[in-house]
Amino acid sequence: MMHDFFLALGFFTRIPVPSHPNFTEQALRRSAVYFPLVGLVVGSVLGFVYFATSQLWASPIAILITLACSFILTGGFHEDGWADTFDGLGGAFKRVDKLRIMTDSRLGTYGSLALWALLSIKAFTLFELAPAQGFFVFLVLHSLSRWASMSAMVWLDYVRVEPSKAKPVVQQLSLQRWLVSGLFALPMLLFLPWMTILALLSTALVVTLAWHLILKWQLGGYTGDTLGASQQLNELCLGLIWLAL
Repeated sequence: MMHDFFLALGFFTRIPVPSHPNFTEQALRRSAVYFPLVGLVVGSVLGFVYFATSQLWASPIAILITLACSFILTGGFHEDGWADTFDGLGGAFKRVDKLRIMTDSRLGTYGSLALWALLSIKAFTLFELAPAQGFFVFLVLHSLSRWASMSAMVWLDYVRVEPSKAKPVVQQLSLQRWLVSGLFALPMLLFLPWMTILALLSTALVVTLAWHLILKWQLGGYTGDTLGASQQLNELCLGLIWLAL
C-alpha cells in the first residue's frame, strides 16, 4: 500500500519518491485510489507555505506565493488539463476534433482565457478565505476536489484513443474503490460546522454532476485532461461557496 501511495504521489506531483519495487501497469492503476491522499499532502505543504509567508507579508502576497509553490509542487498538472479541456471544448464542433485538439501541446485562445479566469478567481477567493480558515482550507479544497473528480472514472467511459502515459491511472474505477478513496478526503470535513459540511458536499455533487453531463454531451466520456479540469473546477467552486458562507 505504501509503495502504491508513493507511486501516486510521484505521478501527480514533482515530489521525489522511492522507486516502486514491482512496478506494473496494474500497480499504477491501483495507485489511483490514493488521489485524495495526494491532495492532503499537497494541501499540507501549501498550508505550511501560506502560514509561513503570511507571517512576513500581507495575505494577498502570501496567497500568490502559495499558488506559485503549488505550480512547482504539481508541475501545473491539473491546470494543464483545465486549459487543454477548454481548448478542445471551444475549438471544434465534432467530438473527434475536440479530442484531437486536447492532445495538442500548444495552448490556444480558449485554454488561455480559461486559465486566466481560473487563476484570477481562485486567487481573489483565497485572498478572503485563507485568512479566516488558515491552514485548514488547503487541506479540504485539495483533498475533496480530487475525490470528487475521480467520480468520472466510475460513471463515465474513458474516450481518449491515442496512447497516453496517464491511461493506466485514469481508466475505469470501481464504485467500491472510489468510496474507499473518500476515506482520505471526507474526515477533513468533520472539523467544520455542519452547515459548511452540507454546503461543500452539495456543491461537489452539483458541480460534478453538471460537469459529467457536459462531458457526456461534448465528448461522450472523460479523459485525463478532463479529470484535471474537474479537480480545478471543484476546487474553485468549493472555495467560492465556502467564502459565501
